[in-house]
Amino acid sequence: MKNPLGNETKFLTIALVLGFAIAIVLSLWEPSVSEVASSISIEQVKTMWVPWHPPARAMIKPWETFVAPRIIFRVRNKGKRTLRYVAFNAVFLRKRTEMKLGTAYILTLREGLKPGEISKPIIMTSDGGYAGSSLKALKENPFWEPVICRLYVVRGEKIKLIGTFDVDNTIEVPARDN
Repeated sequence: MKNPLGNETKFLTIALVLGFAIAIVLSLWEPSVSEVASSISIEQVKTMWVPWHPPARAMIKPWETFVAPRIIFRVRNKGKRTLRYVAFNAVFLRKRTEMKLGTAYILTLREGLKPGEISKPIIMTSDGGYAGSSLKALKENPFWEPVICRLYVVRGEKIKLIGTFDVDNTIEVPARDN
């Protein structure tokens, strides 16, 4: 007597083996976080403070102004493969105490960055910052603590530091569109 589940079992076994084979091939094809980090060059870095909206508006009074650190940079692909879907994590720290001020995360290079190409500007603004009565009061604050940005590349659950940058102590107000 023929086993009616025999063909289904064979099919499921073959499907599982093929699935594992495809996963292994894709994991070999996808670069590791170290490969991505060594394939990129961070260029044209600019840092500043910008008026921003805190994630929890209850953090500041309605009459206060909130500013957050921002980093803008471009990525050059100095590797041999096109880079796609590269994630960056920016951690903004108070320079003297290294206490975290805020973070920013972005998944970028979705269209791919070919070897030798340079990306469009990537803008990352912290979710934390400082509040004050006005921009002028913030600019003139003698207790303003310098901030650094540690920039990481992220791949899956792996993370690798690719640079540390001082945040310029200027507050830039973006031009409004008319």
